[in-house]
Amino acid sequence: MTLLSVIAIIVAGLALTLTSILLVRTFVPRKLRGREQKRGIVFAFCGVIYALVVGFVLAFALQGYQQAESDAAIEADSVTSLSRSATLFDAESRDHIGHELICYARSVIYQEWPAMRSGNSSDLTVAASDRLFHSFGSLGSTHSNDAALSGSLDRIREMDEARASRLIKSDQQLPAMFWVFMIGGGLLLIGYSTILSGRESFFGQILFIMPVSLLLLCSVYLVVVFEQPFKGPNAIKPAAMEVALESVDRFVPDPRANRPCP
Repeated sequence: MTLLSVIAIIVAGLALTLTSILLVRTFVPRKLRGREQKRGIVFAFCGVIYALVVGFVLAFALQGYQQAESDAAIEADSVTSLSRSATLFDAESRDHIGHELICYARSVIYQEWPAMRSGNSSDLTVAASDRLFHSFGSLGSTHSNDAALSGSLDRIREMDEARASRLIKSDQQLPAMFWVFMIGGGLLLIGYSTILSGRESFFGQILFIMPVSLLLLCSVYLVVVFEQPFKGPNAIKPAAMEVALESVDRFVPDPRANRPCP
C-alpha cells in the first residue's frame, strides 16, 4: 500500500463517517438512537457475519493473485529451461531456438505485460510462441527419439498453459454480488454504528464510527488489489521473465541469436 493510498483511505473514511453522522442526525429521530443492549447484540452479530464473508472474498481474491504470480514464474522457468535445452542441439538449431526464446521473452515483457492492464494480450507473443513450437517441432524429423526434444516439448506446453492462465487472471473479475454485499453490508454497518452512537457528542461519534469506516475501505482496497493482479500500484511485475531473458543470453551466447525479432 502506497502513502497516497493510505492518505486516500483516511480521507475517504473521514468523509464517509461525517456523511453517515449527518444523515442519521437529519433523518433518524433522537429517541431511536442510542446504545441499547439488544442493538449491541444485533450489531455484533452483523459484524461477525460481515467479517466472515469479507474474509472469504479476500481469500478468494488473494488465491487468484498468488496463482497469477505462480503462472508468471512457471512461464519464465520454462523459458529458462528451454534455453538450456537448446544447447543440446546443433549450433544452427541452438541459435535459431535461442533467437525465438529471446523474441518470446521480449514480447512478454514489453508488449503483453502492458497490454494486460486493459485485459488484452499481444499478437507478437502469440506469433513468437507459435514460431518457438514450430522450431522444436521441426527437430522431430532428426531427433525423433531424443529425450531433450521430448522434454523441451513438455516445457513448451507448460509455458503455453502458464501464459493462458496468466491472461485469464489479467481479465478476471469477482462476481457482482460479492461487491454488492461488501459495499452494501459495510454501509449498513456504518449506518448502524452511527445510530448506536447517536446520543454521544460529535467527536465521540467520529471516534466510534471512524474505525468501522476505515476497516470497510481497507477491505475493499485489498480486494481490488488482489482481484486485478496486473493493474495498479501493487501490480505483479515481469521480473521473473526479465531474469529468464538474461538466462537465455547466457546459455545462447551466439550473436546471431540476438538479431531483431520479426
